[in-house]
Amino acid sequence: MNKIILTLAFAIVICGCLVYAKTTNDNTLDFMKAFQNCEQFSSVDVIEVDGISSKVSKDIIGWDGYTCKYQEIIEFKDLGFKSKVNCKFNGEQVREIYGVMFEESEKAKKNPEKYKNMTLEQANKNPVLQVWNKYLGDSSVCKIEM
Repeated sequence: MNKIILTLAFAIVICGCLVYAKTTNDNTLDFMKAFQNCEQFSSVDVIEVDGISSKVSKDIIGWDGYTCKYQEIIEFKDLGFKSKVNCKFNGEQVREIYGVMFEESEKAKKNPEKYKNMTLEQANKNPVLQVWNKYLGDSSVCKIEM
């Protein structure tokens, strides 16, 4: 059950991040720029998708030797659910994730309607969610606390 909620949480986060194409959300652009170079960055967003509200705190902590430290806290007050994700990405993984986010953001700019009312099913098929889930599922990269 917690795994389902966590997947839902990341789908909501991705929906919220990609919708920036219609609103030019500078926070998302700033996050992407900071992630590209693993520069310190912090943000707290409230995202609502399909009537479900979540509070998402994202922190790029920076380089620790050869790994980029990242932390994300997702909280669904209505569901009584909170999770913390701590990741350590190597340079290749940072480049891969950034590349997918950049590519998809360019598509979102060209076709914002596609992302405007994205369903959770569509979000699950999104390349950004897929690349993040690849590393979230790898305990050598990301540790999840629920």
